[in-house]
Amino acid sequence: MICAFLRNRQPKLLGMLVALLGAGFSINAVAQEQSQTLILVGSELTICTSAKFNNCQKETAIDGKSHNLYTVNDSQIKKITQHWPNNNIEAKTAVLKTLKAIQSKSSNSVSKTDLLWLWRDINNQQLESLTQQEYNFALDMLEVPLLNKNDERLKEQVNTDFNIEVATNNVLQFVSGSLKVNNAKPTMLAITASSRDPYESADVAQSLLAQSNISTQWLALTPALAKAITSNSCDELPALRNTLMNVYNREAIYPEYTKAEYALCKSGTDTLVSLIKKSTGVMFNSGNAALTHKVLFDQNNNPYPWTQALQTRPVIVGEGAGAAIQSKVTGMLTNTTSLEALRRSETNANAGGLASFNFGVLDTQFSEQNRTFRLAAALNKNEVKNTKTEIQHGFGIDENTALVVIKSPQGSLMTVIGKSGVVHLTEQGKPLADSNNYRYSYWPASSVIDITNNTFTLSERTIEQALPTIKIPPLPVQRFSSILTNSKLRSLTQAMCLSKEQSAVAQQDEFIISLTATSDTQYHRVNAKEFGCAVSNLELVIKSI
Repeated sequence: MICAFLRNRQPKLLGMLVALLGAGFSINAVAQEQSQTLILVGSELTICTSAKFNNCQKETAIDGKSHNLYTVNDSQIKKITQHWPNNNIEAKTAVLKTLKAIQSKSSNSVSKTDLLWLWRDINNQQLESLTQQEYNFALDMLEVPLLNKNDERLKEQVNTDFNIEVATNNVLQFVSGSLKVNNAKPTMLAITASSRDPYESADVAQSLLAQSNISTQWLALTPALAKAITSNSCDELPALRNTLMNVYNREAIYPEYTKAEYALCKSGTDTLVSLIKKSTGVMFNSGNAALTHKVLFDQNNNPYPWTQALQTRPVIVGEGAGAAIQSKVTGMLTNTTSLEALRRSETNANAGGLASFNFGVLDTQFSEQNRTFRLAAALNKNEVKNTKTEIQHGFGIDENTALVVIKSPQGSLMTVIGKSGVVHLTEQGKPLADSNNYRYSYWPASSVIDITNNTFTLSERTIEQALPTIKIPPLPVQRFSSILTNSKLRSLTQAMCLSKEQSAVAQQDEFIISLTATSDTQYHRVNAKEFGCAVSNLELVIKSI
């Protein structure tokens, strides 16, 4: 069934499934064994919506919500006066003064961009001085619903047929096919807890798979709901949104979603667990993994009653932070750059993730954000509290690219779909006083990776189907500078792969990075895309000058 579905949609995906079959897996057998498919995307998917026309093909017109709407009037100013979220009276007074000045300039409802320009014109310094809480509060309280001619809330609309990014459709088709293998009439639950405002994200989340005829329901599993449902305090949901999520006034903007949240809360924990267990798949959105952690674990880092039900869904999809949270170990990579990680030689405090992905730690937006060495810093550094886990393998997923894990009682394998590729990183030997040594692999889209005894190798089928090598000039003999900017490390390793280069040296500030092919290194041109060359076991050494 999945083959017929994908044959109609995308011949390349059918070829990939043939490769998976050739690796000794039966897709139908996997489904019958109630096994699991993880589809872990390295970023928020680039989706064409009524609010994101830059993701759409030219001359595309989609009716629907295109922006949030804000009004500065006496009523809004009064609410801000009454409900100011902290004791900073000076900031409150300054904001009220600015808002009255904005009101005198414009009585119309405006977009967020226009509102902020008005604010900057009057007092940019005051706007910049607001704390994140004060800024969020002011904008949330000024927001008003965007209504259609029938006074109904205008929703952000999705049309994936007009997606400018082809890789997005490849990923969505694979998600749809995986769901349909598991159930003739699959259901998907969309969790938007990674967003500060999960209600705003719900429209797109629950219509993402609509064109594939997948029944998708937004699951009102927010940090506020998690706290309220486990403490029998559903009537406190509005206040909990303020304190736990830093969102305000949502019942005025998204009444149907806050009502759904309240109804789910009142139905109780058992009903929530049952609802999750009846679903074929669950999708976690992109945003902030720390917020998603709040719906999986309580303040003592103990799993909630529904966490295991989420962990065991037949199909799990994660975008960006929603992918990173699937690892058993997460939280160590937040707000850290590669350069900061190299200089500190330590990682941030760790926290547990959902652990549907149990092969190592995950990072996202990987090559584009030059994150190789912040992932390297996570390896073998810390034993994670309550998990006794030592991290040996790191996986970095590029934007609009998905690492797919297919698990069954016979074993597991991985494949890569979408736009670019996935980096696999392991530490090679004990760190020395003056250097760190790693093995770097890059798996492009359509690679299949065999997993044996916790080792990860490019499958023989992928190697056999590799494209002929192409003749390109050898790399210049030079030290490549600013290697941790503009995806340069990926570009350099791809150039080494295509030219069969044996060594290269790069630099970033006080660090020298040496890349050397050893007897274990292999290069294979897996596809004809820009980043289509597979690198296996390239030695990567970092030294300080």
